Amino acid sequence: MALMNWNEHFVTGIEIIDSQHLGLVKIINDSAPFLALDYKRNPRHADKLLDQLTAYASFHFQTESDLIRQYQIDTRHTDHHFSAHKEFFDTVINMRALYQSGTTLTGGTLLGFLANWLIFHILGEDQALARQIKAIEAGNSPAAAYETAEGGRNDPTKDALTQTLVDLYALMTEQNRRLLEANIELQEHRNHLEELVNKRTQALEAALLTAETANQAKSSFVANLSHEIRTPMNAIVGLTWVLHEQSNDPAQKGKLHQVQNATQQLLSVINDLLDISSIESEQLHLEPLDFDIKRIIEHAIAAQATRAQHKGLRLLYKETTPIPSLLRGDPVRIGQIIGNFLSNAIKFTHDGEISIQFGLTPGTDNTALLSCAVRDEGIGIAPEALKRIFQPFTQADPSSRRRYGGTGLGLAISKRLVDMMGGRIGVESEVDRGSIFWFEIPLTVINAQHHAAIDNQLQPNATNSTNPIDAERLTEILNRLSGLLEEDDIQALTLWREMSSVLHPALGPLAEQLEGELNNYNFQAALTLTKEAKSIAW
Repeated sequence: MALMNWNEHFVTGIEIIDSQHLGLVKIINDSAPFLALDYKRNPRHADKLLDQLTAYASFHFQTESDLIRQYQIDTRHTDHHFSAHKEFFDTVINMRALYQSGTTLTGGTLLGFLANWLIFHILGEDQALARQIKAIEAGNSPAAAYETAEGGRNDPTKDALTQTLVDLYALMTEQNRRLLEANIELQEHRNHLEELVNKRTQALEAALLTAETANQAKSSFVANLSHEIRTPMNAIVGLTWVLHEQSNDPAQKGKLHQVQNATQQLLSVINDLLDISSIESEQLHLEPLDFDIKRIIEHAIAAQATRAQHKGLRLLYKETTPIPSLLRGDPVRIGQIIGNFLSNAIKFTHDGEISIQFGLTPGTDNTALLSCAVRDEGIGIAPEALKRIFQPFTQADPSSRRRYGGTGLGLAISKRLVDMMGGRIGVESEVDRGSIFWFEIPLTVINAQHHAAIDNQLQPNATNSTNPIDAERLTEILNRLSGLLEEDDIQALTLWREMSSVLHPALGPLAEQLEGELNNYNFQAALTLTKEAKSIAW
């Protein structure tokens, strides 16, 4: 904002004087933003302005003195004019002394003095001098020019108008000074606020990074314990199964059966914790294989059939659209999602039926969208609980954990897996009417020719009796199986069952041994056999 605005009333018509006046106005306007407060806050700018004023007075007053001598201006004017010059010099010197002494003098006081002096001097002394110079140039004597050009400025009306304008500029100067001071204080406050915000933001970012690092370390630590945790658990499960099979005492078999159920539940909890930790630490990776979605659903139903029968529930599934025999994706993780949906449906349904509907929507370039929905007739979920149902360690009702059990991780893991596959997951539910959990994931459709070739390989004949499956595909499945076995992951058993129709013809007697070790939960022995099978495939 300009403290002074130049206008036509300031123009004297003497070019050199007007140009110097304009320079002074610019000095004042440039200094105004820095001189709204006291000297101690802006000493550099105040000193610079005082130096500029001293330099200005030297060359401007010298210019006017030269003009006065050149035109022999009447002494009645020159005495008063030079007196005004001396007053300006004295005031500037006094201002510097007061400003530097720490007196309660603000930049606004200095700027007010300059504006008032400039207006009074231009409209009074300099305008009178210019009128006399023009009169002398027109042929008048200096004395006549003084009289006719009002060199003495003795018109009371003009004096009154000039004083009124000076007072108006004084008021404007003070108002502008206050506004500039407020703006500077506001800017300082804003800068301080930005500094506080930046420091707070940096502190929050550091805290977030620390928390994320700690969470990552925690997840990595838990995920890395998978082998140590799963190995003894699998041994307990396997040995309990062996004892159960070898025992002829009904009472003992009943107790062993209870141990089996308890260890399976504990193993399920451990698997959920390890899976969520592996996902959070980015150690869980998808392993795409060629698979038959119908077999995955059949195995998921078979795994939950006993629980459903005990509760008198019917398990049904329906193919809503024709499905190719082979799709490409991660069959283990897809089966895990469906298993989680079924497990929850059985847990929260007391009677009626549970159905699975699945279909395929064709896409482009051999891609398709697999949709799968599990519908139950259970207790349903309240609307306010639906928003958090896919969050870790969350159940619709906190009391559900006491009544129904579970970690509250199954749905959270399912959502993370669906997200990793680039799909969508959701739920529709009504209290006391049941729920529908669904997901959609993009998969690759194995083309008909490749499908037919594999089907032929799965049927040994005279020309292909030693190679019932493509070696590349066999190696791919065995690599996936060995990866799960190395982690003592119970999903290895799921993968074997889903791929057994492919692996049995390919591995022959070795498949029987491998399946036996898996069923006995001897995962390390199964891993050794898998490595042997891979060497044969190669």
